[in-house]
This record gives sequence, C-alpha cells and structure tokens, in this order.
Amino acid sequence: MAVSRPLLIALVAAVLGLAAFYATQGSRDSTETAAPVAPVVPAETANSSRTKDAQADEASSQPTRRKPEQAQARRDSAAERRLARAKRIGMPLPVARALRARRTVVLYFRGSPSADDRATARAVAGLRGQRGVTVFADRIGRLGRYRAVVGDLGIAQAPAVVIIGRGRAARVVEGYIDPTTLAQDVADAR
Repeated sequence: MAVSRPLLIALVAAVLGLAAFYATQGSRDSTETAAPVAPVVPAETANSSRTKDAQADEASSQPTRRKPEQAQARRDSAAERRLARAKRIGMPLPVARALRARRTVVLYFRGSPSADDRATARAVAGLRGQRGVTVFADRIGRLGRYRAVVGDLGIAQAPAVVIIGRGRAARVVEGYIDPTTLAQDVADAR
C-alpha cells in the first residue's frame, strides 16, 4: 500500500505532536490542567478548513498599498536600468524600438534658437503623424547619446537632421531644410 507524501508528513507531524504532548505532560503538577491540543489536519485540507475569522485576520495583516517611498524607489531603479541599457546600446530606447520596428526614423538636433533652427523644427514637425515615420528631437549637445546611429556621420553643426531608412542607412542634412525637400528625403529613405 502506497501512502501519499502529504499524508505521510501529516502523520509524522501528528506522532511528533503527541510525543511532545506526553513528554511535557509528565513534568506538570497534578493541579495544572492540560491545554487543549489542536487537531492535526493533513496539508491538503488545511487551507480549506480555515475559519473565516482566520482568513479575515490574515487578509487584514497584509499591506494593501505600497508606501510612496517604495514606489518612487522602484521607479528610480527602473529609470536607472533603462538609462544603463540605453548607454550600452548607444542610443535612447525609443529610437532603438523604432529602428527594430523597421520604421523610418528622423532625428532632429537643434542648437541655438536661431531662425534656421525654428524653420527646420517646423519642417520636422510636419513629418509627425506620417505613416511609418517616427520623429525625435534633441539638443545638439546630447549627440553622444545617439553614437550608435550618428557615430560615423560627422555632424558638425546645428540644425542637423538625420534620416534613417528601414535598411538602417543614415543620411545627414545639416543646416536649414525646407518642408518639401525634407518630406522628399524621408520618402526616398523608405
């Protein structure tokens, strides 16, 4: 006859409990009364036999909400992991996701608020919402964050627009570019 493991464990626990009970029973005075022993219940039925009071006590002892400090610490550590990953791959994660999705990526690097920068920004903004095109804008001082994409392109001035086609071929346009020419360059990169 084979005995299931949970039943065997419950039986061993019952025997050990009884042995401990009888061992302590002999050391007591005759005037003391023995405390009632809780019945040993197999592990399989232990959860189903709990009372509603025990379940309510257990539920009330568990925290219902995280503390704001813990939530902030989790967000900070997640941000640090994203930043470390972005540094490792050599570009911001949204850019990497867009490239992985085989979208045409337009990176606009701005400098000082000159007339050329403002006009180029308007031309780039006209690309937003085009199907299959993702546009990112950043300051020229942050060019190092995009080293995996623009490392060999030799960008020397702002404004600069980098157009990366689906085949990951990149093209740089430095200085002012009008909306029509930019739209045509993006269409050619597809």
